Amino acid sequence: MKEVEAPAAAPAPPPSEVKKRSTDDLRTLFPKDLEDMLLFEEKEEYIVIRPRQYLGSDNFAKIASIIRDQGGEYISAGKESHFRVPRELK
Repeated sequence: MKEVEAPAAAPAPPPSEVKKRSTDDLRTLFPKDLEDMLLFEEKEEYIVIRPRQYLGSDNFAKIASIIRDQGGEYISAGKESHFRVPRELK
């Protein structure tokens, strides 16, 4: 009697790479006048957005709305206050 081998199991698919957004991805969401008021910095888990200058209430509201639409938030911390957006795309 011949020994029959079971078919080899298909290799497990590689874990799907988590897509991460870059500062360039975020910059494109802002009109040029607002983008010029902001500094963008990539951290491991977040993109941190800091104002270059005083934003005023209208510009702050516009920026905060764009940030919220991307799942981000405003961190109130005195002179260290900033916006942050998760790098991981869902």
